[in-house]
Amino acid sequence: MQPRSHNHRRDWFATLPLALLLAACGVGASPSSPARSSPTPTPVSTPSVSATTPTPSPTPSTPVVANPLAVVGSENAGIGPYTLGLVNAQGIVVAAVTANTPSDYYSSGDPAITSTSDSRLYYEDGNTNIDYLTPTGQHGVAFTVSRPSGALVVFAVSPDDSRVAVAVLTNFNGDAPPYTSHMYLMPMGGGIQQTLFDGTGTSSTAPLTWPVGWDGDNLVVAQTLPAYFGGYIPGTGPCSSVSDCASQLRVFNPANKTLGPPLCAADTGTMTGAPTAAGIACGAGPEAGANTPALASVSWSGVVTSFGSNSPGPSSEDAPVWDGSCMLSPHGAVIACASDQVEDATGQHTIPAQAFRAGGVVQKLPNPLDFQLIGWLDGNDVVVNTGGSIIMGGAFGGLAVENIVTGKRIPVSLAKSPNPYSVRWQFFGVIPGAL
Repeated sequence: MQPRSHNHRRDWFATLPLALLLAACGVGASPSSPARSSPTPTPVSTPSVSATTPTPSPTPSTPVVANPLAVVGSENAGIGPYTLGLVNAQGIVVAAVTANTPSDYYSSGDPAITSTSDSRLYYEDGNTNIDYLTPTGQHGVAFTVSRPSGALVVFAVSPDDSRVAVAVLTNFNGDAPPYTSHMYLMPMGGGIQQTLFDGTGTSSTAPLTWPVGWDGDNLVVAQTLPAYFGGYIPGTGPCSSVSDCASQLRVFNPANKTLGPPLCAADTGTMTGAPTAAGIACGAGPEAGANTPALASVSWSGVVTSFGSNSPGPSSEDAPVWDGSCMLSPHGAVIACASDQVEDATGQHTIPAQAFRAGGVVQKLPNPLDFQLIGWLDGNDVVVNTGGSIIMGGAFGGLAVENIVTGKRIPVSLAKSPNPYSVRWQFFGVIPGAL
């Protein structure tokens, strides 16, 4: 049995959770401004409250992780088992686990089926169990979810492991409406479900909404609007070559059920790379103005920082900023852009990797022609694919931790998924997991 395909144009970064690589966003402030004010939040549906009895989670037995751990794994190809590992800056796998892929899940393009807190990794194991893995190797069932037939479940655990936001998305990969989403909040140890967003009654206009992570007491949520679906190849649903299939990221206040503005401006750029604690990177698209920075970042509080006016790579409607290969560091000091390959009338060419600091200062990378970035571990260390095909995102290659200053590269030894169609490595976030 072969995995189902979405026919993504270039999907090797599509599963970055927290991976995004995103399609056009909504309106926002001018990137030339150092900061922007927050418009009056938009109210969403009035919440309803219903009783539930989720499976209690064992009390976390590990403290907040002092030294960051990267969550990596082999592509699960949409069927069968998949492997996850926690890797430190020395390239050591401190814990690993194998889980079962939920049904109706596509590894290329669907929202992530993992989440991280400040002490644990959480991951979907089959259709109902959400399991946990600690840096010491302890694992078990944290809680359970109800998954309607054909639906996707996306979740985000709070940094202190006390709360979890869950979204149920129906017909996410369909070619025509109705598309619906229902997002709720519940205590990790059991209690009541509190509805946060309910788009089930207005599927023709309400966006699909799901949690990406937590920024303090606020959620960062991804949204895809049904109106965007028609712009993609039939069979792709709301996804193309974007991270978590999101059309936009917004900050959501669970206390008053309000959404902040989209975090990139539609006329100035598209979101690129995975969300980090510092925010999200934005790359200028072909529709951007002449004075628009080619690369910028937006923090979760809305502060915009320019990282330069020179485009780091090809930019087109189908492939803005290397199709999502630029990523903001966890501390917000650097945006690194991976090496890539492009093809034109004269043949195939390798684009060297580059790193940019605020204001457009270019930082040279030690391995510019083989820097297949898939995620940041800390301020100087990243996770990269090695060998294999650059243009296919490291397919059939290896996995390593690399220091962007010294160029030192440490191979990571992690067993691949037993799934024969799992051909590449993916990055699923870091512990601690707070945005």
